[in-house]
Amino acid sequence: MLKPIKLPEPDAEQNFSAIDPLDSRYYDNNIARYLSEGARISYQAYVEIALAHTLVESGICSPAVAKSIDTAARQVTATSVYKEEQTTKHDIKALVNCIKAGLNDEAKPFVHFGATSYDIVATAQTLQMRDATLQVVIPRLKALLKTLIHLAETYADTPQIGRTHGQHAVPITFGYAIAEYVSRLGINIEALDALANELKGKFSGAVGAYNALQLFVPDPVKFEKDLLSKLDLEPAEYATQIVPPEAMVRLIDELTISAGIMANLAHDMRHLQRTEIAEVREKFEPGQTGSSTMAHKRNPWNFENVVSMAKQVTAQSVNANLNLSSEHQRDLTDSASSRFYTIPLASVASMASRLDKIMGKLEVDKAAMIRNLNLTGGAIAAEPLYLLFEKYGHTQAHELSKKLSHKALENKQPLAQVVQADKEAKPYWDKFTATEMKIIESPETHYSGLAAQKTKTIIKKWHKLIS
Repeated sequence: MLKPIKLPEPDAEQNFSAIDPLDSRYYDNNIARYLSEGARISYQAYVEIALAHTLVESGICSPAVAKSIDTAARQVTATSVYKEEQTTKHDIKALVNCIKAGLNDEAKPFVHFGATSYDIVATAQTLQMRDATLQVVIPRLKALLKTLIHLAETYADTPQIGRTHGQHAVPITFGYAIAEYVSRLGINIEALDALANELKGKFSGAVGAYNALQLFVPDPVKFEKDLLSKLDLEPAEYATQIVPPEAMVRLIDELTISAGIMANLAHDMRHLQRTEIAEVREKFEPGQTGSSTMAHKRNPWNFENVVSMAKQVTAQSVNANLNLSSEHQRDLTDSASSRFYTIPLASVASMASRLDKIMGKLEVDKAAMIRNLNLTGGAIAAEPLYLLFEKYGHTQAHELSKKLSHKALENKQPLAQVVQADKEAKPYWDKFTATEMKIIESPETHYSGLAAQKTKTIIKKWHKLIS
């Protein structure tokens, strides 16, 4: 068993010389622990450690040699590797040289023994992406899910107007509106977990055919499997110099879905905060400024930030999909671009934390929800009205309901009143039961379907992910 990897401590000071905002404005130590350049090099050194211990099991080097390689590799820093790369012009060769610098002559030949660079790079990247997903991204998404479940539970029975195409549709509950995101995010979290655990490693040499290993071990495939098992990985079914990119691309595509779900939720909350709607609000902290000139404003800037960050994640999904092709057994057309794969992980983790914080302090205005429900004077009952007309035999029920509801809106009259005053509609109205009449008279409280019930079903299902 290998000792667990020890990742370097991130620098708590933000780097104001950074180019990428993730390394300055949106810097986060907990994200950097797994996704920094220092972490990347530590993961690569860790693969070299796994190699040394597997060489022992194959009788190629002594346990003492492997132990010394283990110790030396754990001492390597990004600073030393980058300094050495100025000479080697090759990042993995620089890493190997830095490990060897801490060894005696007996141990030095067994560093990187039988390996090609991308045995180390591809496997280390798999470890980094898997760990960051499982240890940072998913826990933060689960925290957001827990907050959303609490909101859905709290407002499961709170009436709200449903909206389609930006127009009033039929009543729902606010808890039901939130339950949509509970369900979508829950499914997404499970998919991320599965995809992260499907990432593969490799140790099969320069073209994936085990050419070098075959010189030294009787079963190169077993050697690869034994090495990767120390890292809790499985080998790719087929590899060239690199692991086929599909599994990594699928993970990044699913992270894009994570970002899209959060952006959709943020969009909804932002629109509900519009002055004319005002059903929810981001909590406004003491001393906070909405506008440098319009002092009255309480801008939904956190929700807007989440929407904005989602665009960056989508951009990296495009980048990853462009890396599906590598000429023959390997070219370097994905070498630089694949280094940006940390961005969607960091961005999604940042988005999840921000959205969790804001949704946890969300101010919900129930009175505004009732006000908006009543805004159309009951015209939102046009759907049940036409269905009830049909029930009682009207052959052009939809047209009649449309005419009456538009008249109610134009004259600012309650729909039920307009129906009862209409000669064509009145005979059918008189056939309605008391319950049916109540639906038309007060749709805001009598026509929300199974919204509350469905919300509670969704909550019950996804409690399993946060318990």
